[in-house]
Amino acid sequence: MEDLESLVKKYFSVEDVFHTENGYEFEIKSYDPSFLKNSFINLYSDMKSTEYLPKLIKLGNKYILKVTRRIEKSPKHNIYQILLLLASLGTILLDGYYKLGSYSEFMIAYEAPILAMLLLHEAFKYIISYLKKAEYMTSYAIPGIPGIIPLMGFINTKSDATVNRDALFDGAFYPYIAALFGVLAFLIFGLKVNVNIQKPLTEPFLSQLFRGYFNSNNLFLEGSAVGITILFVNFLPATNLDGGLLISSLEKSSLALDLLSIIIMSFLGYFVLALAVIFVQNIHTTEPLDSVSPLSKGRKIVYITSFIIIIALFAVFGTV
Repeated sequence: MEDLESLVKKYFSVEDVFHTENGYEFEIKSYDPSFLKNSFINLYSDMKSTEYLPKLIKLGNKYILKVTRRIEKSPKHNIYQILLLLASLGTILLDGYYKLGSYSEFMIAYEAPILAMLLLHEAFKYIISYLKKAEYMTSYAIPGIPGIIPLMGFINTKSDATVNRDALFDGAFYPYIAALFGVLAFLIFGLKVNVNIQKPLTEPFLSQLFRGYFNSNNLFLEGSAVGITILFVNFLPATNLDGGLLISSLEKSSLALDLLSIIIMSFLGYFVLALAVIFVQNIHTTEPLDSVSPLSKGRKIVYITSFIIIIALFAVFGTV
């Protein structure tokens, strides 16, 4: 206990200490938010080698630092993630074959943006985790065929070691933005290179407004439109979507945001994904260890900018 209290006092001014069944609670002095955030990060880093895990919460006007024993976990098995990823790749291939009727360069042109979106999103989960030397947010690629089996997206489950709101934001944002850049690369490529078919495969969301500005028979644009729609759906603020993690880094998710997201998903035909969100959110919730410190201002600006961009892209290229 003395060593633990000394470690906490290294970074915080302790006003009172309470013994709990599974650890200790320290009532700490109020600090400037940036100091509080940095102190908790340093404390968490020092506690990585111990059997304890810190958690900072606010109760009324008091700041409470809970220090509890880590729960022993069995090693993670990624078999379900791998199987769902392979199933998602398979359904994308089936989607192209179903819509075009044969394996050819036409099918590859249509599927390439969607495959890039999927692979970049999943790969960057591990890349960011490796670069930040932190536990990654577990992500499950949900298979589906857009317009036929309306179930395509990414369901996230929590990481128990998400330090603060900044880390929560980064864990969701970087994989998402990598997937978006992959789709946009094919979109720009499609504006310059035409791989045409006689009849368009998708129906633009605002077809009457933007019809004629783009060649809707171009398969690169068709595939990019599907990718943009999937990313728009995953940016919605439902609890276990990428957008839900991003909004959770700003403030706690709410039932109103979940309902709004589910209504929009259902309207766009992704009602099975909406059901998956309803099911998973009752099992997994995501909250950082430091739930007191706010998201950095720079990340708030990035979130708002991204929100505007993805809505604009969906309005112009999205499909129903």
